[in-house]
Amino acid sequence: MLTTLYPIEIKVLHNAKTIPEGLKQTCDYMQKCGANEGWLVVFNRDKNTPWDEKIFLKEEIYNGKRITVVGI
Repeated sequence: MLTTLYPIEIKVLHNAKTIPEGLKQTCDYMQKCGANEGWLVVFNRDKNTPWDEKIFLKEEIYNGKRITVVGI
């Protein structure tokens, strides 16, 4: 039986470093388990940020690994 692993890292947005640090951490998890794809979910709790800026979906390549970044 083949198992595909998709590591998921969850972060709360604190500053401009949150996503870059989250990408690195997700990539580190992916390397440990041999995955080529992973997910980074970022929660933006700032009440002053409009919803159309909080919610997004984008693909990032970090050290050759594909990471789907989801903003909520």
